[in-house]
Amino acid sequence: MVRCAPPTRYTFASVLAATLAAGTARGDAAGPRAAAAQAAVLRAADSAAAGSIAGEASRARFGHADLYVPTFFHPVDGTYDVVVHFHGTSSLQEDNFERAHVNAAVVSVNLGVASDAYANAFRAPGTFDELLAQTHRALAATGRLGGARLGRVALSAWSAGFASVGAILGQPGVFDRIDAVLLADGPHANYVAPHRVNDAAIEKWTRVAEDAMRGEKLFALTHSSIPTVGYPSTTETVGELLKLTSVEKVPTDATGPRGMRAIYASHQGDFHVEGYEGTTAKDHIDHIKAMAETLLPYLRDRWRR
Repeated sequence: MVRCAPPTRYTFASVLAATLAAGTARGDAAGPRAAAAQAAVLRAADSAAAGSIAGEASRARFGHADLYVPTFFHPVDGTYDVVVHFHGTSSLQEDNFERAHVNAAVVSVNLGVASDAYANAFRAPGTFDELLAQTHRALAATGRLGGARLGRVALSAWSAGFASVGAILGQPGVFDRIDAVLLADGPHANYVAPHRVNDAAIEKWTRVAEDAMRGEKLFALTHSSIPTVGYPSTTETVGELLKLTSVEKVPTDATGPRGMRAIYASHQGDFHVEGYEGTTAKDHIDHIKAMAETLLPYLRDRWRR
């Protein structure tokens, strides 16, 4: 499997059929469609589910966002935590969070299969704050908050969703408020010359990694070995990130969840990277389905400290 795309746009067209089979929503990327997607994401959650009691899972939908409140969710010391995940059917994150037992509400945002739509939806300042406000209203409507206020926030993404995370981190005043970033088979960047990754395109990820190495944030990533044409693969992009942060790859041949074969692991402070074999659509999808074992345990343990 080879992903092909122009250098500035990551469409993942070659895995479309497989991702649709996994439940990912269809969508186009740029222009008016992206603007419409942004408006939909920020639409009021007037139809949020109400009347649920603690101990039961709660769900609500607003625009392109699906809220899931796990069975074990409960505010702590008057605050609650939330994870905003980009790309991938919401049922996958419901399953991941139940298995990993992360005490947080999770919002799954789906805007299609192209990274442009994810980036464009959150370029404008204030769009992420509005999403958090809509999430709070939907969560309050479930009756599970008990007056709690928002506490910690994590950003999570699979595949093309990394572009929303990158855009949000660039919004004024947002970077310092994000406690954790989780990327499953991401991110990508662009080239400044043949097979030369544009370091400026990954500066935001370098900054997150440096904070994580100091323990100020959590930054955990996994990537496959799927090759790309016209833009850097996740292997290349993450490799450049490790180079810029002077973090070494430690070879391993361990077998992970879903039969995923690990190539290396890198750990420094709260910065964690795991590289895997695999060049097929199934291998790509395994990265979101395995988040309960690969990425979410880091978040669960950090938020339990």
